[in-house]
Amino acid sequence: MVTEQTLTELNQRIESALKGLVDADDEARELLLAQLLDQLELRQQTLTALLQTPLGQDGQWLQAQLNQTQQLASEANQHLSAQRMRLGGYRKGRKQVRTYQQIEAGRG
Repeated sequence: MVTEQTLTELNQRIESALKGLVDADDEARELLLAQLLDQLELRQQTLTALLQTPLGQDGQWLQAQLNQTQQLASEANQHLSAQRMRLGGYRKGRKQVRTYQQIEAGRG
């Protein structure tokens, strides 16, 4: 049976994974992202189940869950933006390497 305690534990695991992403290397980041995705799916299922309980009729609880979801989405978007910046630098570096390789091969 799904309880509010289950949701609280999921929220804590999600926040922990998000915080772990800050200092993670590439391999650890991939593992944390996979775990994060699993936890987010479980959170969605848990929220759906809890909406069928009396909690789903409590306006304050619903507002708190909305605020929590928005906070998690904001943190996740910050990590996504940082990851895009890292990848952008990687792509730019690859393009520069290809340009130099073409110059060395006499095609530049």
